[in-house]
Amino acid sequence: MIPITEFRIFPVGEAEPSDRTVQGTVAGTGDTLDLGTVDTTDEAQDTAVRTLCWRVSDMNGAVEVCNLRVWLEGTEGVGGTAAWRMDVTDVWTRGKTAVQVETGTPGTAPLTEGEPNLTRMGGGSITDVTHDQTTQYIYISGNAGVNVPSG
Repeated sequence: MIPITEFRIFPVGEAEPSDRTVQGTVAGTGDTLDLGTVDTTDEAQDTAVRTLCWRVSDMNGAVEVCNLRVWLEGTEGVGGTAAWRMDVTDVWTRGKTAVQVETGTPGTAPLTEGEPNLTRMGGGSITDVTHDQTTQYIYISGNAGVNVPSG
């Protein structure tokens, strides 16, 4: 009875998805989240903001999915100074900036598994596979320090 799940990535510059069960791009297992390219030759730069949610596509006999945790993993490959940011919220903000992600909740992205920090949109556990049963929006961005090597 292990539910089948997926992440869906949404363009932050577009209107809020009207159906999070079919809109956006599915991120497969092992895929990386591309934050784009920045030129840090003369100064630190913010990366692009990516927006995603997590959803159960098949409850597979489960009644409830709870105690959800989200964190960034695999960030150790970036040399130099880098800051990772995350905003977990029910609110869609079209065109959200890296500064808005940094001042959101939790602000600094967790880099290891911690306490539950993600709920169904509107709060609580996931109990179905419908649009209103996806997680909150997860906005992610980074800041690459001056002269950080590409990678």
